Amino acid sequence: MATTKASSSQLHLPTLLLVVFIDFVGIGALIPILPYTVIDEFGYSETVMTALLACFSLAMFIGNPILGRWSDKIGRKPVLMGSLAVATIAHLVFAFSEHIALLFISRIVAGLAAGNIGVIQALIADNTSPEERAKFMGLLGASIGAGFVFGPALGGLLSGIGGGPLHQAPFTIAAIFTIIAFCLCLRLPKMAPIQLADKVTTSAFSRILTLISGPLGLFALAFFLLNLSFSQVEAAFVLLLKDAFSYRATDTGWIFTYVGVIIIIVEGGLIGRAVKQFGEIGTIIGGASLLMSGQIVTALTAAGLIFVATMPLAVVLICTTMICIGFAFTNPSLSSAASKAARADEMGGALGLVQGFGSLGQVIGLAMAGPLYAAGGGQLSFGTGGTIAGLMLVVVLYIGARQAKQKAA
Repeated sequence: MATTKASSSQLHLPTLLLVVFIDFVGIGALIPILPYTVIDEFGYSETVMTALLACFSLAMFIGNPILGRWSDKIGRKPVLMGSLAVATIAHLVFAFSEHIALLFISRIVAGLAAGNIGVIQALIADNTSPEERAKFMGLLGASIGAGFVFGPALGGLLSGIGGGPLHQAPFTIAAIFTIIAFCLCLRLPKMAPIQLADKVTTSAFSRILTLISGPLGLFALAFFLLNLSFSQVEAAFVLLLKDAFSYRATDTGWIFTYVGVIIIIVEGGLIGRAVKQFGEIGTIIGGASLLMSGQIVTALTAAGLIFVATMPLAVVLICTTMICIGFAFTNPSLSSAASKAARADEMGGALGLVQGFGSLGQVIGLAMAGPLYAAGGGQLSFGTGGTIAGLMLVVVLYIGARQAKQKAA
């Protein structure tokens, strides 16, 4: 027997959205300063830089299904608060570390803690109807966008403060924000663990195989491809700005602020209207098409085949807008559609698994991004991302056709 759904007031949605916002402030703050810290100050290559980004996503991939499953067993609130406590420590260690090994370790620990995104998705899915879920997942996506607004701006604008490395001041502030989120989570009601519909005797690995082999498997594949594609933007864009325009950390921070504003506008207001008009699958298809087109246009421009070889800022912003709108329409719509394919008593583990595959795509994408950029510049990185987005579009079209066939049967 499943637990009774909490009311919308019990959900404390603003608190959950703030937690997600803070998670992604910690991610976003690193992006504009990483090339200058790792490459310019420490003397490492683009490959090491993207590996530092990738280790966070790898840990997030591992943490998502684990934290999601724990939240099914012992409750959402204790898992969420525990992850925030761990994230605070990890941010502080990162802020005051200058040794590359400590930087990697602290980012891995922070990534494990950031696996709480699956727990928050499960909380929202627990307490919303299928009809309104896309709207709430859109607000969740808007919080991610807000983190990408404030995070890069925080990283870029505070990077010159103090006598330590560029990342010291931004991540000290990120740790303070995480403490605030922890305190706010004390307001969340105590929610009983989800009571499983039948006694679970199978291993975790067997349950994962069962989930993947069902309808969630296609959504997990789509999330994997979405993040594999978009990770090229995360890693290559900052390198492109650095090399093509000689931008510093502060300049790059403002560009990423623009990216976050676009995501907020789409996921905070337009996504609900789009889903109402075109349905979740139609919205995903439109978003995936924009994501693919924006990356291909960026690659062709970087190669000097269209527009101009010098890539003026206006062209970069046009391409970036296409990419960001495409991602902003696709990500929350996929989350909502995936939640409807999950059983209520396995919502945390299922959404954690799907989100984990997204993190795995980020891991592989970021690990690829450095060598790809070193080998062929922006045209190779964005060309690869556009091709992968095209593969995701094929998967989503198949999901749509399959759902239409099931409805007709």
